[in-house]
Amino acid sequence: MQNITLPLFIFEMANNHMGNIEHGLNIIRTYGELIKKYKEFNFAIKLQYRSLDTFIHPLEKKNLNSKLVKRFLDTRLSASDFELLIKEIKKFNFISIATPFDEDSVDLILSQNLDIIKVASCSFNDWPLLEKIVNNDKPI
Repeated sequence: MQNITLPLFIFEMANNHMGNIEHGLNIIRTYGELIKKYKEFNFAIKLQYRSLDTFIHPLEKKNLNSKLVKRFLDTRLSASDFELLIKEIKKFNFISIATPFDEDSVDLILSQNLDIIKVASCSFNDWPLLEKIVNNDKPI
């Protein structure tokens, strides 16, 4: 990871890739071109990771009336899809950040060697998740 000595500007990817890897890559490339003229900042792209097979309760997976469940399922990416996004993030010299919403996602962040782990405000009292996050050498 590059040294963060300048103000850090973070682009939030979240589910804006719409579950489409090409759309996600296009977002990264567009912002990658944009940031070239701003040397007074560090830039990052932040992803969100959820292990949807266990994150969403089995009974809720069929509840497509829940807009969050539907959005999470409709925008699902595989680990290899995220690896393609990360490769593009690093190609444009962005700092890579991810917010894990479960312990399995922390393992994925570590295996993909992202630069920073971000704790979601909704997870500030999820002790098993927080303990998993702090048991590594990544900046938080």
